[in-house]
Amino acid sequence: MKKRIIPIFTYKNNILVKSIKYSNYRNVNSIVPMIKLFNKRNIDEIIFLNLEDNINFKFLETFVNEIDYPITYGGGINDIDTMKKIFNIGFDKICLNSLVYNNLSIIIDAKQIFGRQSITINIDVKKNLIDNEYYCYYNNGKYNTNIKLEDHINNIIKNDIAGEIIISNIDNDGTFNGFDTNLYKLTEKYNIRILANCGGNYDEKNIIDIVNINNIKGLCFSSLFLFKQYTPNDIKEILFKNNKKCINYFSNKNQVISSSGNLGSL
Repeated sequence: MKKRIIPIFTYKNNILVKSIKYSNYRNVNSIVPMIKLFNKRNIDEIIFLNLEDNINFKFLETFVNEIDYPITYGGGINDIDTMKKIFNIGFDKICLNSLVYNNLSIIIDAKQIFGRQSITINIDVKKNLIDNEYYCYYNNGKYNTNIKLEDHINNIIKNDIAGEIIISNIDNDGTFNGFDTNLYKLTEKYNIRILANCGGNYDEKNIIDIVNINNIKGLCFSSLFLFKQYTPNDIKEILFKNNKKCINYFSNKNQVISSSGNLGSL
């Protein structure tokens, strides 16, 4: 399967924001201008995470039509009717976190209505330095569930409620420290697609170490694309150089190179 490169846009009050370790939020820009910019940057899909409890559906409608690649929405989704509204607006997938802990039955119902492939589960974790276990958090990292990551993944797989899982290390968020390799190696035994998130940097070894983990199907970035000069195509260049399949990579010669190595003009 081709590896995907996925920006994550977190927002509050309809403004794109970015955090460090899920705190110290800073305003970045309005979302629509950023979407127009990223539309030119060879991304494979994009994930929008609303950090507020309320959903401004009219606001979502203002930018969905600007996007012609897969889009996911997460935040404030607590019932089937809200899910229907999100899909009707034009989103391809929904991303759920708190609901998995608080009302799993709704997600089981949603799977029957919308299909498992339309549901992504986001798991926020922190490593406990006493027992060296990763524990799951929700509500933007505010609440510790005291549930171990591996137990939570087992429950998700048991109930067959997700097409894929985003795993985010809270303590890595916005740090540019690189993806937590040890964290993602723990997931390799599970037969479910995983997206790596938090801490991504332009570090060839770290990126290749992560994509070499069999069930890692995508890399999510935020700060790297927002605050540094790198683009999704720069990450794809690393993958291409290391013979890793990815969705179209544009060479410096203005040629599009498919994952099979075939060339085509732009």
